[in-house]
Amino acid sequence: MTGHLILVPTPIGNLGDLTHRAVEVLETCDLVACEDTRRTGGLLAHLGIEKPLQRFDDHAGEEAYARIGLALANGHTVAYCSDAGMPGINDPGFEIARMARAGGAKVTVLPGASSVLLAVVASGLPCHAFSFLGYLPSKGEARRTFLKLIAAREETTVVFETPHRIHEVLDELHDLIPEREIALGRELTKLHETWYRGTPDEVRKALGKESRGEMVLVLAGADSKRTVTEAAADFDGETLPEWAIRFLDAARDGGMTLREAVKPLARHLGVNASDLYKRAAER
Repeated sequence: MTGHLILVPTPIGNLGDLTHRAVEVLETCDLVACEDTRRTGGLLAHLGIEKPLQRFDDHAGEEAYARIGLALANGHTVAYCSDAGMPGINDPGFEIARMARAGGAKVTVLPGASSVLLAVVASGLPCHAFSFLGYLPSKGEARRTFLKLIAAREETTVVFETPHRIHEVLDELHDLIPEREIALGRELTKLHETWYRGTPDEVRKALGKESRGEMVLVLAGADSKRTVTEAAADFDGETLPEWAIRFLDAARDGGMTLREAVKPLARHLGVNASDLYKRAAER
């Protein structure tokens, strides 16, 4: 491929956050690939730009790959826009960039809006080291297990959550880490952007019954002054709890080695990772 793929960040709420460079790429490119043609089409209409659109989402089929691949092979410039924010973060931008690089095309990423970076900086929590873990699991048991592991992490953690589940998540966080500092950002960059900061209980009280708007949740990391309420009471040093076994199985299915998967689990249980690895390997 001799073409050029350009990943173009789009506003996460405020249209004024679209950069001049992004507009220039959208004006001059040959094809716009996007996660949602309606959303990106609306943005282009707002800018007065007419371009052919190609849907490329999580369910992109052979036709989408073929059209984009042919454009790049013919030396054309293809711009890619996700629904909002920086392409490649929790969206199919990774797949299209991987395809382009595999074919020898040039790939450029423009700087721009990102709800993850905005949230971690605006949260007021330490951001010299942080993790972004995407959306929380939707089911209660899986989500609670996931939150236990987040609670054991030493760095600040950023996750997405839907407004209709946020109240359940705050309840679970209150049970797990009642003294941990968290921050919840709602409608980032929009007219009614709101931040709630404090313990899980303080945040859920401040949020009240509000269940509208996109939300980003930021959690402070574990340290010597804050401990996980549900610690290793269910681990006798010999038999792994059922929830821990499910976590290890899910991590292995996701591509992690057993040794990699054991590390965050050991921090959560407060045990030596090598000893836990031996127990896990023997089961």
